[in-house]
Parts: sequence; C-alpha cells; structure tokens
Amino acid sequence: MAEKFLFILLPYLSAAVFLIGVLYRFWVWGRTPVPLRIVTTPAPRTRGGVIWRLIGDALWFPSLFKGDRFLWAAGLAFHILLWLVLLRHLRYFLYPVPGWVEGIQTLGLYAGYLIPIPLALLFARRLADEKVLYVSILGDYFSLFLILAITLSGTLLRVFFRTYLVEVKAYALSLVHLQPVIPQVHWLFGLHFFLVLVLLIYFPFSKLMHSGGLFWSPTRNQRANFETRFVNPWDFPVAYNPRNLWPPEKYHQALTESKEGKKE
Repeated sequence: MAEKFLFILLPYLSAAVFLIGVLYRFWVWGRTPVPLRIVTTPAPRTRGGVIWRLIGDALWFPSLFKGDRFLWAAGLAFHILLWLVLLRHLRYFLYPVPGWVEGIQTLGLYAGYLIPIPLALLFARRLADEKVLYVSILGDYFSLFLILAITLSGTLLRVFFRTYLVEVKAYALSLVHLQPVIPQVHWLFGLHFFLVLVLLIYFPFSKLMHSGGLFWSPTRNQRANFETRFVNPWDFPVAYNPRNLWPPEKYHQALTESKEGKKE
C-alpha cells in the first residue's frame, strides 16, 4: 500500500499541487493593483529594456551583484549547478534521448557532486550574518535542508547504493504515459524520489517562488516613464474622470456620498 501511494498516487498529486499552486500565485499577483510607478532605479525607459532587465535578473542577477558579491557568487553557482542536474535528469523522461542531453551528462554528474558546496555557503551566510539570521524563518532552513537532502541522496545513489537505471527509466516513462507501475528499486531511490515530490508540493507556498515572482515584481517590470501622469483609478473623489474609467453616474454618486460624509 505504501509503495502504491509513493510511486503511483503521490507523483500525480504533487504535480497537480505544484502546477495549480504556481498558476494560482501568478493569478493573484496578476490581479494585485499597482497604484504607483515604484520601479527600482536606474531603470529602462522602453519595454524592450524592461524585458532585457528581467532576463538579466533571471539569469545572472546583476542587482544582487551590486548589493552582495558573496551572495551573488553562491547563488549563481547554485542555480547553474541545479540547472545542469535538472537537465541531466531529462534522460529518464525522454525516449529517444536527444543528443544535447547526452552531451551534458558528464557536466550534470559533476554538478551533482558540487552542488552541496554553494548550499553550505548559503547556510553559513544565514548563520554568520546577524541581520540575515534575525529575519530568517523556519521555511528558509527547511528549503536549504530539503534541497541538500535531495542532492546528497542522489549522490549516494550514484556512488555507493547503485540502483537499476533501466528500471528507473521504465518507471519514469510509465509516469509520463500515464501508465504507472511500481518499480523494483533500492530503498534509497524511494527516499530520494519522495523528497523530490515533497519539494514539488512545498514549492508554490515557499520563498522558492521568487523564481517566478520576479517577473511580476512592479519594481522590476515597470518602465521609468515618470514624466507621464499616473492616475489611480480607484481613488474617490477625483476632479475628473480620465479615460472613462468608471461610468459617470457612479462617479457622481461616489462624489455625493463623499460630500455628505464630510458634512456629517
């Protein structure tokens, strides 16, 4: 029963929670009003500049480089190594395996060996810096230890407790084709797989969502067009009705109610 839950039910449950959770967070962020131009300066003045800025923030973290060189180096190293590991694992879910995936297998393998180093540096910084330690919460440590446990269990599977990779790939492909089967694998693979599923479930509700929230941040995705007057459409009353943002009768009703409230 436990194996059926772990290898058949939990993978689809975690994938659903991950997908719905991420989409829900995007939906909430997209509906959140942005009443002011609060872009972080120096900022681009064109939409193309905004796109380039977001690409830079997502790939090489230039703003972080200006603020904290140590955090930038550790964070960039972690993200590069993590992407190599993730791309290497595509070989389990694709058949036939693309040539470029085969070409990065060695890089991905050594990335898995090295990824605990930046994780340890990030953890040490959180303990050594008093200000960071003061604002840290349990979720910050949980994310670090969860990712570290995943990487260490994966390394142990590769070096000491080898499992039958043909069986692993057959299981992964069975999940992709919606015909899951219970694999005959080492117990450490079950633990490694379970930790990955926990990370998927936890991801949408954690600070790890900064990877997607970056693109919704009004301080990063706005233009520096400060010379253009920005009118907050839900402030009542106002002296005019720009762009017919609400029907005239509702505007006059709101204005009348506001005046009557002042008289009382």
